[in-house]
Amino acid sequence: MTTTQLVRNARDQTGFTGAASRKLKVLVRLDTTMQSARIQVGGTVTIQNLKALYAIARRTNSLVPGMEIVVDLSRAHAGAEALADLQTAVERGCLPEKSDPLHSECRLQVLEPLAA
Repeated sequence: MTTTQLVRNARDQTGFTGAASRKLKVLVRLDTTMQSARIQVGGTVTIQNLKALYAIARRTNSLVPGMEIVVDLSRAHAGAEALADLQTAVERGCLPEKSDPLHSECRLQVLEPLAA
């Protein structure tokens, strides 16, 4: 990794410190081939703000329906109910109807948070 990449990576991570914050911080990274995307989340994911995270996943998925989307909660906190809801979306292969009435295929993967 070059010095420029290290500086860029450090700058990209600055908004994700203080994961205990109730406010969500989200960074979406798309792979150059549009085969996958990573939604990096900071803050605390709750059942109330999960709708916003689903909206971001829906918009990301609309670029190339069915692309793999990794929801990276490794720098976030998440409530048990929010995690269960996300796991249901992963198992079903689509977002909840309230977030995506068309039930588009959505290949979600969730990386575990700091604490549930």
